Amino acid sequence: MKRWGFLFAESCGIVLVACSLYGQWENPDKRLTVYPSHVDYGGYNNAWTIAVRDTMVHIVWEHRNIGPGELYYIRSINSGSSFEPDTQLTTRDSHFPSVAVCDSIVHIVWQDARDGNPEIYYKRSVDDGETWGDDEMLTNDLADSEYPSVAVSDSIVHIVWQDDRWGNYEIYYKRSVDNGETWGGDERLTDALAYSGYPSVAVSDSIVHIVWYDHRDGNEEIYYNRSIDNGMLWYSDERITDDLAASYNPSIAVCDSIVHIVWYDWRDNDEEIYYNRSVNDGETWGIIDERITDAVGKSHYVSVACWDCSYDYDVHIAWTDERDGGNNEEIYYKRHKCEGSNVEEDYRFKITDLGLEVHPNPFTQRTVISYQLPEELSTNNSTGFFEQQLTTLKIYDITGRIVKTLVNKEKSAGCYDVSFDTQELTTGIYFVKLVVGDYKEIKKLILMK
Repeated sequence: MKRWGFLFAESCGIVLVACSLYGQWENPDKRLTVYPSHVDYGGYNNAWTIAVRDTMVHIVWEHRNIGPGELYYIRSINSGSSFEPDTQLTTRDSHFPSVAVCDSIVHIVWQDARDGNPEIYYKRSVDDGETWGDDEMLTNDLADSEYPSVAVSDSIVHIVWQDDRWGNYEIYYKRSVDNGETWGGDERLTDALAYSGYPSVAVSDSIVHIVWYDHRDGNEEIYYNRSIDNGMLWYSDERITDDLAASYNPSIAVCDSIVHIVWYDWRDNDEEIYYNRSVNDGETWGIIDERITDAVGKSHYVSVACWDCSYDYDVHIAWTDERDGGNNEEIYYKRHKCEGSNVEEDYRFKITDLGLEVHPNPFTQRTVISYQLPEELSTNNSTGFFEQQLTTLKIYDITGRIVKTLVNKEKSAGCYDVSFDTQELTTGIYFVKLVVGDYKEIKKLILMK
């Protein structure tokens, strides 16, 4: 397995700082539920119990007293700054929910034993969580179908879960290509002859990512796989964690080419939440796992979601926490400062549209980078006259290292083309960063030789 570190700090190169390895996590942690005599869980598989679109944040969980669990839902319409009152979604034996959203359609799956056997159920809202449709059973087998996870891209809805219909728990998959109206058949993805369970799925465009925890190596570790054709074909399994402590129940989210994974493990003699990411669609992963909780009591059953970096906060996590007492587990939440890639971690600059384009992209040796400097960026507000702006155009690799400076001079308003020859570079993912005064824009480059 390839693992890379990728923290970037423009003023001093690459820096490894344990407390902020992948950017800024907001503190303090935010408690969302207040039920002292009850227990609230996200998904045991840490599936998408949280989903984000624009400024809408959707969270589902299982609310349990003594009897069977019920599913609850809560949402924020202002990027998590505040939340509306929660809503009860089911009244049956319902457990371990997962949520995904595309446009205004919110999809939820969960495990339900209302008919005497654990099966996977589904329901949806077509109006951003205002109202909800009927429950629908998606599996129907004598074996246990458990711990589902859902992800959606456009009209294609992807679901994974664990199932023991062949005498051993393995990861299964199915999909809908019409926004949950109809569903395809069940497909078995793993054949490890060991416990493979608690899967989580995420999708961006046609690339489907799944993670799960697996015991095939004699220790609980996090594994990963992906499909680049909307779930038709799959790569080989890849092990993500490598620690003597057990690593449990991962959750995965993806935005553009950046894949985020969270899980919990015991490496610090307490259950805490850890984080890692890939900035190149799962090709390579960060070399260091980052711990992001530090509280007395267990922090576990974590879920992650992310959204476009044009918003202030683009990575959101929710988890179950017992810091308020062992029998009083509540849902907690925190969010991550926006950072699209390792070359975006300097927050001095404002993100704007500078018309940055690369053509062709992907490319084999030479490409042309185009950009524009609007007149309003060059106008002095006090005099009203046009002024030149210091403009830099730099190429970075995925570690945040500058590999080429194409422009570093003052420029007037106008349109520009810059030729970029990659003769000295190897195949891989690169980033071009344009900075004009206080503004910046970044694009991903794919070099194929």
